[in-house]
Amino acid sequence: MPYLSLVPILLGLAAPADPSPAAPPPLAAATPASDEAARSAAARVHYSERRYLEAARMYEQLWRDTQAAKYRFNAGMARSAAEHDGAAIVHWQAYLSTAPSVTARERSMLSSEIAAARQRTRPLKLKIQGPLAPASLTLTAPADAPQGPRDPIDLIPATAIDLSLEPGLWTATLARPGRPLASVTFTAEAGAVISLGGDPPPALDPPPAAQPADPTPPATPIPATLTLTLGPRRALASGVKVRLQGPAPVPAGELRTREQTWQLPPGAWTLRAEARDHEPRSADLQLGPGELQRLDLQLQLDRAARTRRGLGLGLGVTGFGLFTAGAIVAASNSGTLDCATRLACQDAANTVLDRSIGLALLGTGLGAAGVAVTAGLTRKDRALLIETGLGGALLTGGLAWYMSEVTQTTALDHRGREHGAATLLGLGGGMFGAAIISLVTRRLTRDRPPPIALAPSFRGLNLAARF
Repeated sequence: MPYLSLVPILLGLAAPADPSPAAPPPLAAATPASDEAARSAAARVHYSERRYLEAARMYEQLWRDTQAAKYRFNAGMARSAAEHDGAAIVHWQAYLSTAPSVTARERSMLSSEIAAARQRTRPLKLKIQGPLAPASLTLTAPADAPQGPRDPIDLIPATAIDLSLEPGLWTATLARPGRPLASVTFTAEAGAVISLGGDPPPALDPPPAAQPADPTPPATPIPATLTLTLGPRRALASGVKVRLQGPAPVPAGELRTREQTWQLPPGAWTLRAEARDHEPRSADLQLGPGELQRLDLQLQLDRAARTRRGLGLGLGVTGFGLFTAGAIVAASNSGTLDCATRLACQDAANTVLDRSIGLALLGTGLGAAGVAVTAGLTRKDRALLIETGLGGALLTGGLAWYMSEVTQTTALDHRGREHGAATLLGLGGGMFGAAIISLVTRRLTRDRPPPIALAPSFRGLNLAARF
């Protein structure tokens, strides 16, 4: 830690001694000041050799013996180097509030260290009920806690204490003369409020006769923490139903946020997530006492949704291509029609026919694009069935209209009506064909017979429709 060298006075550094000092008198006894200096020097040796826990314990004992604020500063540095952020924050905050004088440089440096340590811990509040003095308050971590064992942290009792602790299990113990020892074990979670030290309410009636106590009452298992991360966002937008089955009943809920945390009894659990248009996912979990476990579930689109997406994209691209091709063909055959000679009339007739073909392609693209929107967005087949009937009607009417125009008039007569008939013919054909393709594809992906199929017979082929 470079900060120990930045504030040498807090570490109690002295000028280097003479390599050959004179021996002390044989009967001279060690003074308290010399004993403190020797202990401080030993703590610095532990720190320089990266034995941070030993250094922290020696500095903390020096502070208890001397009440010198500088040892709280050094104890915090040693605890931070040992990755005991909760204890380091307690020491640094006490130093800033009790030191006789703190320079601006020291305050800025410690504020940065405290902010960094808080990023690695969980802020919570500890509330003490009842008298505060004389009392002693200590924080410890069980030996089997997830964050590992921790040395006791001595706190000054107060009505409300803001703490930042490493995630895991902690035990707060309050000792007051003439009162029973108060203790609570809790899991360090952001925003938690822990109460300690309240007296039980006085009994209004005489207690019933004591029943023989079980010599070995069952211990309450420490709950486990499960954090679920869900995705993707499109599934969360419509809500994801999550069900938990295990040793205790948990109400099913609908989640719309990426993360959800539960406190669950230890044991075997099964989690199932379901969302509209997505395949359900399940996961089997084994949670131990006090265990912190994370689970990431990413739902996938189901078969029907993938089919709708593919149909919408494929028909949309096809419709755009047909529309573009038709527009190019129609635009390239929009010149002046000349019928002065027989050859010119033949060329003019071909131009009208090509323009009609282009407009028919343009209408086909529009019809396919309209069905692409329906096939991509709707879940039921009713809209596609309506488009099938409408497209068939437009196709039949457009074909009859076009045939009457091209057979009963010359190529140059009623060109506008011929082009309108060609456009209507293409629109009906595009809508009918795209709707049939969508219906057949949807039924095939649902493992059902297609609504329209060709079946061989002794007379040829039969068209079978099922709606």
